[in-house]
Amino acid sequence: MDAKELKSLSIELMDAVRQRGLSAFELKCDEFELRIEAQAAAVAAPVAVAAAAASAPVATAASTATAEAPETFSGTPVEAPLVGVFYSAPSPEEPPFIEVGQQVKKGDTLFIIEAMKTMNEITAPCDGTVSRILAQNGDMVEYKQVLVVIE
Repeated sequence: MDAKELKSLSIELMDAVRQRGLSAFELKCDEFELRIEAQAAAVAAPVAVAAAAASAPVATAASTATAEAPETFSGTPVEAPLVGVFYSAPSPEEPPFIEVGQQVKKGDTLFIIEAMKTMNEITAPCDGTVSRILAQNGDMVEYKQVLVVIE
């Protein structure tokens, strides 16, 4: 496992510890040891320490105090399929594709993500009512970030 994979795994585990309200998590395999502890302060931030062996370097990953626990949604979350800029309308002078409370059908355009000067229309995965729009026009969005919730 390289450093990038270790960091990614550590972050996922820290999120899982935070979501479940655990105070600590420990994993030991052969020459590998990983321990994640939630801090006892008012703003808890998990800290992970991984060591391959006594002679191997130690890797540390810590989340910031401003990090929030992942939110759970009732309904169908629509995630960003790629990294880019979120646009709620086809152009600045036109109305947005969707608004909270609006009925949508599977295949309706919900928003656009611009990536590498290409406009990617993101469509509704199901029929329903838009209950939340979690991004604003011009926001930079990340892969798998929840942008819209349909109930």
